[in-house]
Amino acid sequence: MNDDLDDLSIYDMFRMEAEEQVEQLQSRLLALKDGEANEAALRSLMRGAHSLKGAARVVGLNAAVRLTHAMEERFVAAQEGRNLLQSEVDTMLRSVDVLRELSAISEDEVPAWSAAKEDTISTLIAELTGEPAVAEGLSAAEPKETIPSSEDQPKAAPETSEADRTTGDFNLRITSQRFDRIIAMSSDNLVQSQALVRLQEQMQRIQRRLERLVRSVADARRKGARDPEKQAAALAIIMRQGETDRARLGGLLHELDRMIHTHEANSERLHQEVLHARLRPFGDVVPNLRRLVRDISAEMGKRVSLVVTGERTEVDRDILEKLRAPLEHLLRNALDHGLESPAARVAAGKPEEGTIRLRAWHANGRLAITLDDDGNGVSISAVAERAIERGLVQQSTAALLSDAEILEFLFLPGFSTRTEVTEISGRGFGLDVVQSAVHESGGSVKIENRPGQGTTFHIVLPVTRSLMRVMRVEIENETYAIPLNRLSRIANVIVTSEPDGSATVEAGDTRVPVIHLMNALQSGGMLMQPGPATVLFLLSEKGHEAPIAFQIDRVVDDTTVAVRQLDPRLGRMAAIAAVTLTEQNVPLLIIEPDDVLRLAQQAQQRNVPSDPNADPTTVGRGSVLVVDDSGTVRQMLRRTLLRARYHVATAEHGAEAWNLLQIQHFDLLVSDVDMPEMNGIELVEHVRGNSRLSHMPIILLSYKGREEDRKRGLEAGADAYVTKGEFQEQAFLQVVTDLVGPAELPTPAGDPGEPA
Repeated sequence: MNDDLDDLSIYDMFRMEAEEQVEQLQSRLLALKDGEANEAALRSLMRGAHSLKGAARVVGLNAAVRLTHAMEERFVAAQEGRNLLQSEVDTMLRSVDVLRELSAISEDEVPAWSAAKEDTISTLIAELTGEPAVAEGLSAAEPKETIPSSEDQPKAAPETSEADRTTGDFNLRITSQRFDRIIAMSSDNLVQSQALVRLQEQMQRIQRRLERLVRSVADARRKGARDPEKQAAALAIIMRQGETDRARLGGLLHELDRMIHTHEANSERLHQEVLHARLRPFGDVVPNLRRLVRDISAEMGKRVSLVVTGERTEVDRDILEKLRAPLEHLLRNALDHGLESPAARVAAGKPEEGTIRLRAWHANGRLAITLDDDGNGVSISAVAERAIERGLVQQSTAALLSDAEILEFLFLPGFSTRTEVTEISGRGFGLDVVQSAVHESGGSVKIENRPGQGTTFHIVLPVTRSLMRVMRVEIENETYAIPLNRLSRIANVIVTSEPDGSATVEAGDTRVPVIHLMNALQSGGMLMQPGPATVLFLLSEKGHEAPIAFQIDRVVDDTTVAVRQLDPRLGRMAAIAAVTLTEQNVPLLIIEPDDVLRLAQQAQQRNVPSDPNADPTTVGRGSVLVVDDSGTVRQMLRRTLLRARYHVATAEHGAEAWNLLQIQHFDLLVSDVDMPEMNGIELVEHVRGNSRLSHMPIILLSYKGREEDRKRGLEAGADAYVTKGEFQEQAFLQVVTDLVGPAELPTPAGDPGEPA
């Protein structure tokens, strides 16, 4: 620990302290907003300002010393009875913002920062002291304190470049209790290691005695030929020594087994403790969010309270850091778009003060976050009109879209229902940034709209990307890991073949379909056989048992693994979430349950026959795979193609489509561009990079109609690019015919316009 601190410059240590102190100052100042300051709160604020002033003095930051001194003096005055005004609290918060900047800049940037902030700091000091603002060099109000000269300062270590600072190194804060536990367990491990060394020495001594006994037996045999009585006596002595050593060895082996068990348990606890040191309380991001709500609501003339629950919910440090920007965007969105003005709220029969509720909790082993406001909700008609106006969708198509699908337009880059641009919103980056950041962290975001009553955003993320409890199962001589938090149960059942060729198993009072798990892991082709089988049931995203069973060969065990992300050069592997290493350092793939469930549903829709003589990879001539995350768009395209006598399969996103392309033949791929999991451009690149699929014709569809978007799609390898806003059924079918020719399939039975 000391070695790590020795590697830091004095300024680096100041930055660490400043980061911590400004967060505490901000949190305590915000607590003053709605209530009078008590003695304990003022004393805590004064100490924080004093500590920060002392740290700034050590590194020669005169501007920061002057500002923190003014803050400290004002807190002292408040302790003596001069109440803090709300305008002064606002000034304090602006001062905290200035000081926060120091924790984010390098030592080389300080002179330029000081010059740029000179007037701002002088103004803040004047507001706090009631004296005229004077430039730093002429300030008569400067505290009479000696600032150490540069000669008195310890020499700073060379400043790390920006590139070096972004390579993944960071300062990790852990509680003293957790640090004490880590030290104690490390000490226990050291003692146990020393005991193992002593045990090894005892066993080596027994080994040497046994070697001597073996030589003694050989000598006794040679001499026994001349004197059988001496041979018998010698062998009796050797046997007694051997029995003694055998008993001693048995005791040592028992002791070794006990020590190994203890050592493994302690090492596991230590491993868990170190990995959990990465977890931080969700409340770490709350002070900044409260500040944002306070400032923006005041600027807009709205009265808003932010109610937060679940501040102690633990989240991985990296995920928590990535959550800051999305949550800030959602709050801006709620303040500007969602919550009405006080007058409008009163007219609507609502309280004058609006409420935003932010909740974080653990659900099914994942982090669930909801951000809810009691505003006016989202105008579905306004979103649809804006989408039509921008040429993202035709009016006839928009009329077919559900409310949920129309709300998805809000996540498109640059989309906003506002016509004017303000400092708060109107540029259209908010929800696009939210979705991108959440997807990057392995999560999902959804909107729930209540017209006239408010909007709720639901975010689901992994708690940590470092540690996972899994069940290891064997499939076709390969071992895979399944997250335990998504595993409902494992059962031994009897597989039954149904008249339609499908296979089912009993699940409680009903029967559910069953497929081989390998069929969802890109291999496919595994046929279900009637008879006894081991199956597992997965939990859906909502925590309910999915109505489908997956056959496995056997259960290996359950264990905790350290999660490693897949090399990005491999691209997105459908049905695979991550990788870990076994005890033998063999890579072990961790299954993504959501992908498996979607692929299983698609397999059921295909209804592949169980006839062993049938070719499961052949669909027929004129087969088209339609990929779009909008159910309405998928069905519209499907019906259009079915009426033209093409065979159609569908997928919700690129990852699911890529799986289908591995196990099934298609003559044409029709894909959306903006999709979760794997977008259309990535899917095209995957197809063009595969020797078997590289010549498949591809049509891309998108709401983005700019020339650069079209060029990007065609350069990726698409044969045609169709804008959804300009979609015409006959023109689309002409493009299909030009690429693959007319369909050569029998007319589908029943009404082709109805979804399967």
